Amino acid sequence: MMKKVLVVLVVLALASFGSMAFAADVTVGGSIDIRSRDFRDLDMNKNASDGQVDTQERVRLDVNVKAGDVKGKVTIENDWDTYGRNEAVQGTTSVVSAVNSATTNTTTGATSNFLGTKSSVSRLGLREAWMLFPVPNTPVYVKAGHMLLQLGEGWFYRAMKYGSDAWVAFTDIDKLHLGIVNVKVAEGSTANASDDTDFYVGVASYKLDDATTVGLNITSAHFRPTMVLTNIEAHFAGKIGPATLKAEVDVQDGKNKGGYTPPVGPAEDVKYKGNQVVVQAGVPMDALTINATIARGSGNKSGATTKNDGIATVLDTDPHYTFLYEYKVAGPCGISTGFCNTTALSVGAMFAATKNLSIGADAWLLQATEKVSDKTSAVAGSTTNELGTEIDAKINWKLADNLTWNTNLGYLDPGKGLGKDPATGIQAVLSMKF
Repeated sequence: MMKKVLVVLVVLALASFGSMAFAADVTVGGSIDIRSRDFRDLDMNKNASDGQVDTQERVRLDVNVKAGDVKGKVTIENDWDTYGRNEAVQGTTSVVSAVNSATTNTTTGATSNFLGTKSSVSRLGLREAWMLFPVPNTPVYVKAGHMLLQLGEGWFYRAMKYGSDAWVAFTDIDKLHLGIVNVKVAEGSTANASDDTDFYVGVASYKLDDATTVGLNITSAHFRPTMVLTNIEAHFAGKIGPATLKAEVDVQDGKNKGGYTPPVGPAEDVKYKGNQVVVQAGVPMDALTINATIARGSGNKSGATTKNDGIATVLDTDPHYTFLYEYKVAGPCGISTGFCNTTALSVGAMFAATKNLSIGADAWLLQATEKVSDKTSAVAGSTTNELGTEIDAKINWKLADNLTWNTNLGYLDPGKGLGKDPATGIQAVLSMKF
């Protein structure tokens, strides 16, 4: 007990010293999360041993600082330590498997998708570490450091799990927001400047009213040393009548120099032209909210060599729409690749059964935009557009003001393009915020 009292006194003393020395407001918060999960038959083959069953714990600690117009934030966390690791010290043994990598088309050798996440041993590390300040005598603000970041509605670029290293300069002119963003997505080698992945982004958005925003982002994505991709993104978030609406359109153009090596002759360039449209709507009706999504992402045509029409996305490893298909199952472009080569339609509902309990479900119809291999056929070269259907359910339970217990359940009935047997999953997260 005495040790606990001493720890509290030390923390309070440090916070008080910081406030006195720098005239800053310092607040400390965070969360403790415990999740139990059980995923089965993720390869859609019930005869294979591929279950993922475990209970894990995550701790996050936030420190927020404000001194006048200057703000800063530091978040440290251990990312999901698994219970039962031989009583090892928390944060020392589990491994984060999300890697900065490129998904390569095994037929063409062309790179088609990029996963913008980090790879590290799971330990107490930085999730956020940034500062925000105004440039003296100007209307411009600068935010720099490691931060949670997404562009538009987050269907081309999203780093809301581990964050990204970035510089952001912006200004607000009445209802117009203008910004310039430089994101260091990946660092191949600190000794070699020609193997990094950098995004340079121009951002513009306009508030039509307090609830409605439209925007345009232009990204020049450099996957060094050989590829440059331009993504033009228009997005909308707001209300139309009683409905809330979010929409995003992305159009891409780029080139990977020497990205295709033919059987005979020198390497050839690969041209990239991808696109996607995502529309999500919700209509509240008292305790019931009806949801719908319609989305289409372009895919690469089978047999293409020097042309890739697939949409390239850089997304984190959290669920983005389906609980199984895009989060846990390797679809046409892999895990966490958004709507790449996917056409999706969903309808669902969320019902507030009580003040503290909500239940809901979503039904998804999934198709490949461009045909993929038929995994159920013995005939060589067979293709299909069928990816399957998925039913996802949610139970959100608020036990106290700072305590929730939320559960997700999923059932994926695969089409011919995924496999033969259904995949299932359940995940419950008990979360306390402080």
